[in-house]
Amino acid sequence: IFSTAPARGFCNRRALLRKFCTLKYSRPIIIKAAGSTMLELENISHGFGDTSILRDVSCRFEAGKISALIGPNGAGKTSLLRIAAGLEMPDGGTVRLHGIDFADAPARARKLAYLPQFQTIAWPLLCRDVVALGLLPFGGQDAGHVEAALATCGASRFADRAIDTLSGGEAARVHMARLLVGEAPVLLLDEPVQSLDAAGGEAVMQILRSAADEGKAVGLVVHDLNLAQHYCDDVVLMDKGTIVGHGAPQELFTPDTLAPIFGIGFTRAVANGVDYILPQRS
Repeated sequence: IFSTAPARGFCNRRALLRKFCTLKYSRPIIIKAAGSTMLELENISHGFGDTSILRDVSCRFEAGKISALIGPNGAGKTSLLRIAAGLEMPDGGTVRLHGIDFADAPARARKLAYLPQFQTIAWPLLCRDVVALGLLPFGGQDAGHVEAALATCGASRFADRAIDTLSGGEAARVHMARLLVGEAPVLLLDEPVQSLDAAGGEAVMQILRSAADEGKAVGLVVHDLNLAQHYCDDVVLMDKGTIVGHGAPQELFTPDTLAPIFGIGFTRAVANGVDYILPQRS
């Protein structure tokens, strides 16, 4: 469908995608036992040439929980998430996805959905067709599921607009709908709130919270410590390719813990009964 043919052939490609969209698919089974391990990474090591990116990293993503990978730029968070999604092969270690052979790419695609940090759509697809791409692993879908995913993400009004006419924040909502539409039991997201305003960031985290409460395992990279503190159950603190802390955000987000990792001071503040962690100006 997405060839390098001249633009005048786009209508034919859209017609093919529309034909795909009339098919039906079977929903994956979602395991709802809270706390059961859905995705586990053990002793992961990875690098490029002589540069070590990850060193003996182990973590897991559990059903019913949101787990956040947090650390400074270059800590190895994105590399770890891509390995967890099966998009990169580690130099050492093991990845296990509950109930399937992790090396079986089609089966993995039905069980695990991944949203990268940057999304690029080469063609001016309608937003409803972009969302439909999230169902390719299942062979097709009906329009109802696409509409429901768009509605969940507050993107219904964009359904019949071309994706390249949206702002960055609007497009982020559509890509979130593409992630959710297949109802995969494991969701991995790399900085899903980076292009969103304050209200949009809260909305995305509420969607992910609801997904976890329904039994999905959610793992994400996020830089907003206060969003992580409010919405996440579990935090993996990373620095220089290793895990330097693991636990509940309320326990890990202390000035003494964060300062050496990020190289700046932090302080805690309370406003309207809500606890915040804030960077200190030098």
